[in-house]
Amino acid sequence: MNISRRACALTLIAALASLSLAPSAVAVTAAKKAAVALPTRAQTHIYMMRGLFGVFSQGIDALAAELNQTGYQAEVYDWDGWEQVAALIVQRYQDGHRGPVVIIGHSLGANAVINVANSLQAQSIPVELGVTFDATDPGQVPDNVAVFINFWARDGFGQPVAAVPGYTGQLQNFDLSGQPGIDHTSIDSLDQFHQFVITRLDDMTAN
Repeated sequence: MNISRRACALTLIAALASLSLAPSAVAVTAAKKAAVALPTRAQTHIYMMRGLFGVFSQGIDALAAELNQTGYQAEVYDWDGWEQVAALIVQRYQDGHRGPVVIIGHSLGANAVINVANSLQAQSIPVELGVTFDATDPGQVPDNVAVFINFWARDGFGQPVAAVPGYTGQLQNFDLSGQPGIDHTSIDSLDQFHQFVITRLDDMTAN
């Protein structure tokens, strides 16, 4: 599902607002999660992909640190190591890991997210969540990705992301073009986007 720029902005505002849920809403969410056997945070493997030279994606490192502090298994890699990341995920899957696979990247690392997902598609390995910050030359999101979120800005680098024909997952492109303080080098560092991602992860895992 692709979203227009205006609808995208409204969706993002609503999503960020939902981070401050009323107590009754929190109780309902907790009750729904209790009724389903969700994977734990420790079972959720998150692969984080930096951009060029590994120095322009400090937000990726900051988000990984925050995720690890809250019990997730987050690891950070350079964008050009995506083949090794894909091979690692395959090996862990063959060794029995069935928890959620999550891939997050910025810039060239965002492009690498889709490269990894495509490689896993060939092995029939599902990806629960893909998140990209300002992908510069993204491929199409493959069918094995359940949810894909792309934050991007039309600043000469970022691009919207499309999915393969017949894609049945959820695809959201948040167009942040023209928003103050958001450009290619800052988009992965903004805390409101980190909290948005963490909330999505918390919704799909047991605390």
